Amino acid sequence: MSSFESTASRVRDILEGDRVWCAYALADLEPPYAEQSRWILGIQSVGLVYGGLVPPLFFFQGDPAEIEGVVDSIDPAPIQYGLLPTHRSRLETRLRVEREAKMWRMAFHGPLPTSPIAVRRMGVHDVPAIRSLFRDHADRPDSFHPNQVRDGIFFGVEHGDELVSVAGTHVIGRRGRVAAIGNVFTRPDRRHEGLGAAACIPVVQALLEAGIKTIVLNVGMDNAPALSLYAALGFLPFCGYYEGQGRLERPRTGSDADRN
Repeated sequence: MSSFESTASRVRDILEGDRVWCAYALADLEPPYAEQSRWILGIQSVGLVYGGLVPPLFFFQGDPAEIEGVVDSIDPAPIQYGLLPTHRSRLETRLRVEREAKMWRMAFHGPLPTSPIAVRRMGVHDVPAIRSLFRDHADRPDSFHPNQVRDGIFFGVEHGDELVSVAGTHVIGRRGRVAAIGNVFTRPDRRHEGLGAAACIPVVQALLEAGIKTIVLNVGMDNAPALSLYAALGFLPFCGYYEGQGRLERPRTGSDADRN
């Protein structure tokens, strides 16, 4: 077994301890995400710096007491992060937070409803229409990338020749049988018509048919309409966490404290 395979095996063992929370990270062990993933192993924990986003994303799983040691191997830099409260609290003096939100990680339990609304599978040729739909709306998806359409599953609802609602995936880990729903958006003037649900249903159905075992999504704790939508689709809250962006700093020394 190569050094990379050995490391990946240890990482996977730790992540499999909590498949729902670690769904994105499990997918990041596979192409096309693996080449942009840096793994930092502790004794009973693992950290991930994912360079496919700007700024890079930091994720942690495992013993909270080890997170400071994992972070010590990361150079001070702007980051975004997704951290459980027990992990976030350990970095209170290391994170200079610019923005932060309390989120739910939700997991699919079923049953999956049906919808009479017609949908169409989206492909890479639909990326301009998806970008046009998102435009500069304040609540547009903030992690969309065209490669997600190429590598994932997207469905949309159209009115005439215009895209009015879309849903897709952020990541799919076919070996790990995990996936994350994302990029769900309906044009503001067409909301409350069931279009978002209509776009989401075939995405979930396609993932189930592909043998995906764990399907997750993220939603703000204060986003009541989205929580209602996802609950109707068979998703339940699994855990709360912090999603944010800021700067990772080195630990303050005694001399630093004296100067302040």
